[in-house]
Order: sequence, then structure tokens, then C-alpha cells
Amino acid sequence: MSVQEFNFIHRKMSSFQKKLFTIAFCLPLALFAQTTLYVSPNGNDANGGSAAKPLATIGRAVAEARKVSGNVVINILEGTYYMSHPIVFTPKDSRTGDETLILTSFEKQMVTISGGIQLNLKWEPYKNGIWKAVVVQELVFDELFVNGQLQRMARYPNFDPTARFLGGTAADAISKERAVLWKSPEGGYVHALHVSEWGDFHYAITGKNDKGEPTLEGGWQNNRRYGMHQKYRFVENIFEELDTVNEWFYDKSSKTLYYFPPEGIDIETATFETPQIAHLFEFKGSETNPVKNISIEGVTLTQTLRTFMDNKEPLL
Repeated sequence: MSVQEFNFIHRKMSSFQKKLFTIAFCLPLALFAQTTLYVSPNGNDANGGSAAKPLATIGRAVAEARKVSGNVVINILEGTYYMSHPIVFTPKDSRTGDETLILTSFEKQMVTISGGIQLNLKWEPYKNGIWKAVVVQELVFDELFVNGQLQRMARYPNFDPTARFLGGTAADAISKERAVLWKSPEGGYVHALHVSEWGDFHYAITGKNDKGEPTLEGGWQNNRRYGMHQKYRFVENIFEELDTVNEWFYDKSSKTLYYFPPEGIDIETATFETPQIAHLFEFKGSETNPVKNISIEGVTLTQTLRTFMDNKEPLL
């Protein structure tokens, strides 16, 4: 119904009829009231969030959504959005009744939300096919992505996609004979299956004892504490194990990144990224006061820190 039609009918009615008609006309508008915000990599957080003047960050859009009631749709335009901290939803963000808050890619465009940061590196040859670059920023180095593809921490044994467990394992991975090759294994990791293959264990290497054996801290990820498997284990993040393509190692003391690029990659123009946060979105509610009626749709979530050392299972 047009505004002109509404006014014509309204003039012909009694006072009581006018009230009923106005309620009937306006009620659907109230039921379907919706706030729509837009976010774009080319936007500006000083904008109002309209399609013509979109915001620049998803966090800003969520902050704007908190100011209004009713249904809210945050349309995210195509691009990659790097997040320096997670977006935290609490019960205050919940919508009431059947109202919803929806974060979605606009018209099914390709939207990527990343917890990583792009690196600006100047590479130079090191040796044996390995390159190195000094990292100026103070960063966490837990994973490395090159042109969007996850690379491997320097490891032993080398990654084998056909291996039955853990991408390749070796019984001597933490032997004294192997450890003698490592100058400073601190910061390395041991990953292993449970002795009976009931889950897995993870340990941080803290150094070597007077016998030359690696010292470990961890193993709390499994509530069946019977020790690691004697065969299915591997080590990673050890400089001396950097010996094949797609492996890397970051030396914290010299702030130097070492990388063994595969053939065909232009290391000078490739995009290098490393995750900096563990979570992109967090929902913090309780059983009695939950976070509800919020959905995230049609986007790719990528590049967050690993959390295997944080997982501490209580004993049965």
C-alpha cells in the first residue's frame, strides 16, 4: 500500500477505525524492523555503516549493533579481515524473543576472518636451500602460512601425509642419540599417542639433562596418565631438524625466521602470515544467563594459535 492510498482510506474512517487501521498498518513494520550494517575492507569506522558508507572492522559493527534493539544484520563485504583481538559476545549482546543478530557475508561473497598478521620480510639465502629473514615486530610464532597454505615447523621425522598417525612418527624422536644433534632444543615440542593409542599427549621441551636426554613438561592433555607411546611420537620446532621444503623455524633470540621454500615459489613476492590470537569469536555466558540468538554465517575463519598445551584434562 502506498502512502497516498493509506491517507485516502484514513480520511474516510471514524476515530476508532483510524486507530485500529493505524495499528494494523504499522504492526508488520514493527515486527520486521531491522537494522542493517555494512563492513568493507575499504570502509571507515568513522562512517555510519550504511551500504554507501560502510564501516572498516567487524568489531566496530558489533559495537554499533549493541546500541540498537531488534533484528540486526551485519553484512560483511568481500575481503580478508585481520583481527588483533577476539570479538567477545556476552549476554548483553543477546537478542530478545525471536530477534537475531546475524554476521554474514554479503551476497555470499568470499569473506575471510583471520587471527594472523602479514609479515614484511627481506629474505636472504642461508644454506642448503634455506632462506632467512629478520623479523622486526614482536610476534608470536606458532604457525606460518605462505600464500594461504600452512607450513610445517621443523620436525623429525619429516611430515608424511600417508603416515597412519600424526603425519609421521619415529621411535627415536626423543632419544639421547637424536638429542645430541640439537644445540638448544628449548621451545621444541613432543607430540605422541597414548601408550594404548587412547588419545594423545603433548610436551614442551625445556632443555637437556646431564645425560643428554631432552627434559619435558606437559602430558596433561589425557586423563589416562599411562605415558606416551614408544613408537608413535615426533618432535617439532627444533632448528637442526629444518631439512626439507615447506619447513620453517623461528629463532627467538636473534628474531630470525628460517624457511625452506619449495620449487616454483617466489619468496620475494609470496605472502607470509603468522597467527597472533587463539580465538576469533568468544561467547561468554552462563547456564542461567546464556548468550543467545547470535549467528555467524558464510565466512571463513582461519589462522588462530594452537592451544594443545592449554588443554588440561582432570583425572577420572
